[in-house]
Amino acid sequence: MSSSSPAPESPRVITALHGGVGMLVAVWGAGLPVLDARVDLGPTRLGLLLLTLALGAAIAMPLAGQLAHRWSDAAVLRVALPTAALLLATIGAMPAAEPMIALAAVFGLCCGAINVGLTSQATAAERAAGRPVIARMHGFWTLGAVLGSSALAAALRAGGDSILLLPAAALSAGALLTLLALRLPIGRTGTEPGTAADPNTAASQGPTPAVSPVLVGAGAVAAAAFVVEGAATDWAGIHTTRVLGEEPAAGATMYAVFFATMTVVRFAGDRLRGAVVAPVLVAAAAGVTLLGFVLVLLSPVVAEGAQVVVATGGWALAGAGTALVWPIVIGSLGATRLDPRRLSVVTTIGYLGGFVGPVLIGGLAAGVGLAGAMALPAALTVLLAAAAPPLVSRLLRLEPTRPLPSPIPTPRRTPCTHPSRSTCPKRA
Repeated sequence: MSSSSPAPESPRVITALHGGVGMLVAVWGAGLPVLDARVDLGPTRLGLLLLTLALGAAIAMPLAGQLAHRWSDAAVLRVALPTAALLLATIGAMPAAEPMIALAAVFGLCCGAINVGLTSQATAAERAAGRPVIARMHGFWTLGAVLGSSALAAALRAGGDSILLLPAAALSAGALLTLLALRLPIGRTGTEPGTAADPNTAASQGPTPAVSPVLVGAGAVAAAAFVVEGAATDWAGIHTTRVLGEEPAAGATMYAVFFATMTVVRFAGDRLRGAVVAPVLVAAAAGVTLLGFVLVLLSPVVAEGAQVVVATGGWALAGAGTALVWPIVIGSLGATRLDPRRLSVVTTIGYLGGFVGPVLIGGLAAGVGLAGAMALPAALTVLLAAAAPPLVSRLLRLEPTRPLPSPIPTPRRTPCTHPSRSTCPKRA
């Protein structure tokens, strides 16, 4: 398969896909307090649910990078998106915890594949645009999460039955995503013309190792940010209901608050990336995030009437602070023209933070309580502030790399059968 640049309509389609995936993820994140209230998951079983999802994603992401390189990102997304929606609809209708936990592993497989496919599509779109666009795309992701979670919270407040609401929301988002994925052009977006399509040229340069310390470091920075984001996605609502004693609808609203501030910052993010040096921007983001988690940690011990207000402010600041870390990391990597296999290294490490972080929080919550477990993302924010600026500086100094040789075999020459080999037109 020859490589191809994104078609003119692709950036719009990719942006819309980010919004749709945000809506689908909102059904999961904002629906967790509802599922917890329905079957009484508790911190231990909820941690196990998140662990199975994380394991599925960990298995899927490296494989998805290989499949995206061999076939295309679009092919991966066309399978993973509708499958994820069907699985989430099934989980949302479950009356017991055990089948939820089993299906979460398969749902995690789909989530991992979606993350790899969208990341590769977004970096290719930014290269084609010649200017920062990734933060805006992720802004639509968070906008979708805000709209989805807000709509779900409103329906729950109106007395809607969660056994019907959650599957309906998942299937609606899945139908939209499937239609959008069908509009993506087929082509390995991680390659450039004249490189991977030409095995002899690539071989002469020698393949660049798929794993390097810089790629691992980039993934680790992203992982720290995704632990914070995962804390909000999977635990902000539970923290609101179990620690602060609010109703499930209030938990869904807290989830929406986090992503609302993240959305605002991301829509301004591409302009900020152009105006502020990336290491400085990452350091400032970490500082804002740390302040947010200080407020979340303080919320259970302030006056009862102010608890929700303080927690809301904390999750809002945490959302604003984490908004640009991942766009900065993958935007820097996009300039190196990594093929999907190399990009999946960073994606796997980074997104595993989002999947495994909530599991670790659940484990801590079982021992020290959920209120104390929020110290984990706060501590990682301190590490993020120390490690991210020099790592981002290193990423910006990376030279563009050549893709690994294409797995497509070189076409064999047809043997000559011309009566006169000296005048054979194939030899001319």
